[in-house]
Amino acid sequence: MPDINKLNIKKILIIDLAFIGDVILAGPLTRTVRQRWPQAEISMLTVPLTKPVAEMLPAIDKAIVYDKKGLHQGLGGMWKMAQELRQEKFDLAICMNFALRGAAVARLAGIPYRLGYDAQHAGWFLTWAASHMREGIKYEAKNHLEVLKPWGLTTEDYSLALAPSQENIASFEVKAQELSLADKGEYFVICPMGSYERKNLPLPLALQLIRKLEAEKPVYLIGGPGEKTVLEVMAKAGRLPAGRVLAGTLNLPELAVFLQRARAMISVDTGPMHMAQAVQCPTVAVFGPTDPVVWGPCNSNSQVVYRGEECSPCWGKGECSNNRCMELIKLEQVWQALEKVMAQ
Repeated sequence: MPDINKLNIKKILIIDLAFIGDVILAGPLTRTVRQRWPQAEISMLTVPLTKPVAEMLPAIDKAIVYDKKGLHQGLGGMWKMAQELRQEKFDLAICMNFALRGAAVARLAGIPYRLGYDAQHAGWFLTWAASHMREGIKYEAKNHLEVLKPWGLTTEDYSLALAPSQENIASFEVKAQELSLADKGEYFVICPMGSYERKNLPLPLALQLIRKLEAEKPVYLIGGPGEKTVLEVMAKAGRLPAGRVLAGTLNLPELAVFLQRARAMISVDTGPMHMAQAVQCPTVAVFGPTDPVVWGPCNSNSQVVYRGEECSPCWGKGECSNNRCMELIKLEQVWQALEKVMAQ
């Protein structure tokens, strides 16, 4: 096994083929790699959805798309991706995911040095293999850093950061004018829907929050394009104008700017919650079926509302019929948490 400290590393590829939140939470790892090789060119290989997120990571110079459901689908697509990467002449690949795919592509691309996890027999394709067995329950950004253990690299800085470009800011400002969005610091944001139904804010609680917040400043509801219809129904029930639903209206960099300028956001456990943390938006995160120790916010201007029912976390697979971990959360709990983050 080669000594990483004796290698001449000029071009690094970090492979992260996961979701929006995972790429944001990879920030501390990318920063640690940048600190170790400050002069290297660092690229990140992502799926199409998360490319614009990777481009906002301060430590990343370039994002490359692996379209594993389209252009690079199947074994033939994997070979095509590998040949594209081969042209880049990377010296080192860091495979962040437990899946075999990243390690195999790095090997096929002829990248001479490869670090990753030993899950799914990926060790066959790696120069260094970190154990995929997690040591205790901890913040996911800390979990990501475990892949660096074979090199002895670590950090105590787990803060998240995204840096929208001037082009991103200009694009947002054009849309803000077109949509007549409220001024910086003069609006609240609610992200009420997660990746599955049990994460969602209960409708009565969401409506209470909308009405109470709207009495102070304009409220906007955000979500993905597929959530637009539900959010429009929620907005109508909360007596919000239709223009306050921004579901698929802003692209991811524009959303980052929008959150950066918000007075505060109330969110469930979902990608935009991590994005809000990374742009220093005061955040209240409401948790039920998932564990805030792993996925919760950690900034000083954030608060978690979590009942900690004995059946939680069930990760959405529990057998309860009433989703009590979310249904029993009261307006007063969320409001007290919001007052704390705004006071900071």
